[in-house]
Amino acid sequence: MLIECRNLKKEYISANIRTTAVDNVSLSVDRGEFVVILGHSGSGKTTLLSLIGGLTRPDSGEVLINGVENWRQSDEALSDMRNSTIGFIFQFASLIPTLTALENVLLPLTFGRTPRGNHQRAVEILHLVGLGDKANSFPSQLSGGQQRRIAIARAFINQPDIILADEPTGDLDEETERDILKVFSEFNRAGTTFVVVTHNVHLAQTQKNARILEMRQGVLSERATVDA
Repeated sequence: MLIECRNLKKEYISANIRTTAVDNVSLSVDRGEFVVILGHSGSGKTTLLSLIGGLTRPDSGEVLINGVENWRQSDEALSDMRNSTIGFIFQFASLIPTLTALENVLLPLTFGRTPRGNHQRAVEILHLVGLGDKANSFPSQLSGGQQRRIAIARAFINQPDIILADEPTGDLDEETERDILKVFSEFNRAGTTFVVVTHNVHLAQTQKNARILEMRQGVLSERATVDA
């Protein structure tokens, strides 16, 4: 099992109000799966993704990646795992404004001790997301949708085993969304495992082999059908 979540729970306290973001969630994901987690804003899906990726420590429960529990590793080992095994696509592009598009895609290589990507791969990925002609452009010279595509390209540079994506097509037009989902499908067919959280039912509909789950008020459940 590539990803194993066991009885995860995460609570937040604000103004003396306790909110359970993730409520006793268990989830197993096999290598090569494409999992889509549907949920409205505030359902806990982003927190769950952060727990899986080792960005947030659960209050209880555990997450195992390739059989290794996230929080039983040293900080250095956990950082190495996040950089080499997981590609993150966040809700916001979060590009470095002083770096070009190509340099932003290459950025994860500077953190890994044994990076698996290189300059040529970065160029190829930029072409895959339709921005091969924007390699030398700075974020301020790109539209919001183009910045999102740069962030998507960056997630693939280290050839990760897992892509964790939070609303990956949130600010893309329909045509670009279709192109990006096609890229996702190609990587998935090549063996990359995807866990995508979104409120976009259409995204789930377009991934023919996806396993569809639903999250409501911190509780994860199977979703039998995807409504139009």
